This record gives sequence, C-alpha cells and structure tokens, in this order.
Amino acid sequence: MQLIEVDAAKCRKDGLCVRVCPSGALEADGDGGPVAADPAACNACGHCVAVCPHGALANSRVDAVDPAVGLRENLRAWPEPAVVDGMLRGRRSIRAYKDKPLPRAVLEELLDVARHAPTASNVQEIRWIVTVDPAKVRELAALTAAFFAANGQRPKYSAMWERGLDYFLRGAPALAMVYTEPGARFGAADCGIALTFMELAAVSRGLGACWAGLATAAANADPAVRAALGLPEGQVVQGGLMLGYPKARYAGVPPRNPVQARWL
Repeated sequence: MQLIEVDAAKCRKDGLCVRVCPSGALEADGDGGPVAADPAACNACGHCVAVCPHGALANSRVDAVDPAVGLRENLRAWPEPAVVDGMLRGRRSIRAYKDKPLPRAVLEELLDVARHAPTASNVQEIRWIVTVDPAKVRELAALTAAFFAANGQRPKYSAMWERGLDYFLRGAPALAMVYTEPGARFGAADCGIALTFMELAAVSRGLGACWAGLATAAANADPAVRAALGLPEGQVVQGGLMLGYPKARYAGVPPRNPVQARWL
C-alpha cells in the first residue's frame, strides 16, 4: 500500500503537507503536489493530513492507527490566554477528596485526551493501569504503606497510616499509573507529559489530581505492589495520578518563586 494518496481534485498544491512533515518523508513534485520521498521515514505523526484544509491527502500509516475514528475536526480557535493561563496557575495538587466515586466514563475521557500527548518521535510507547474502584486504590495504598514501613523511608507517613490516615494515596477514589518498556529512551518524559495532559483535562472537568510519587516508587521496587497492579514483567512505572473530586475549592493563587532564566 502506498504511503499517501492525493485527491487531485482537492489538492491545491500549496505545499503545506511537505513543509510540516518532520521526518522528510514527503517532498513536492514538479507541480508542487506531495509525493512520498522516503516512506520508511514516516512516523505516522499525522501532520500531513491534519494540516491540509482541503482534505486532499490520506496517509495509510495514519489511517491504520484507528480507522473507525479517522480525522477529527480541530478547534477553529484556541481559548483566550487569560483562560488557559488562569487554569495553569490556579490548579492545585489535591490531597483531600470527596467520598464520591469517579465514573469510569470520565476516566475514559481523560485517557482519550492523554493519548494525544506528544511523545518523542511519535513512538506512543506508554501504557496505562487505571482503576475507579476506591477499594482497589485502598488496597494499593495499604501495600505501599507496608513497603515504606518495611524500609523505614517514610516514618511520619507510616505512623499516620497506623492512625488511619492515608498519606500515600490520600484516600483518592481513582488512580491512573503509566508505564513503559525499560528501554524506552524518553519514557519518563513521554509519560510525564501524558500525565500532565490528563491532570489538566481533569481540572477542566472539576476534578482534582495529585502525582502519586510514593506509589510509583513502591511499584518499581515491591513485587506485591507490582502484582496488585497487574504490571507486566520487566516494565517500568514512570508515574501516576490520584484522581477524584476535591473536598475544597481554592479561592486564591499563592505566589511562586521568581523565574530564574538566563536569556541568550
């Protein structure tokens, strides 16, 4: 199958698809239309089909990813900077959640947003383990607490656990953990970006989130936690998010340290 197919009746030969191709897979022919110069270089990023305002180009590698969905229409305008900046500045790491379940459909929406996060060379190698079962989250919190009690690294949190206070997964009703193959070159960065996408999508839905660093550490060191997660053998957990409905709304945005930047 050819890499690209061009609808001659729609193509305006404006060169947009060639200019945005990040891998050099496309080039312009003598008439300015796109041709596949190096099909093997295509990483299925979808830039070529996404940039064409005429719908003139199809890419077999992109189409094969999810034929049932196809190309979604992009927003015609982005939200105002004040809205986006306000959300980014105002989001908080939530560590107190309402006793309210998170619907599975909502977490599925968050996963759909997170899968659009960029990955190095568009490898899309990240995988998820998720639950909206508070009992399962509590089980993972107990295993994490046992792991830290055994190694003595978080004595304060361990003492709080003994008093019935969960400082490991904060009583969150839902949890999303992300993992990669151990050889994923940019696995940590790719997963961090995907988790950030998920967190911001959660905030936009009135949810709260907090990075699950302690559970991540336990998942990479404790066989009991790995078994409870159903983590495939040899995989590396790169991070996680606690998720739920916040108990409190934050009315203010506290100051942060001044920017430290050296301009060139």
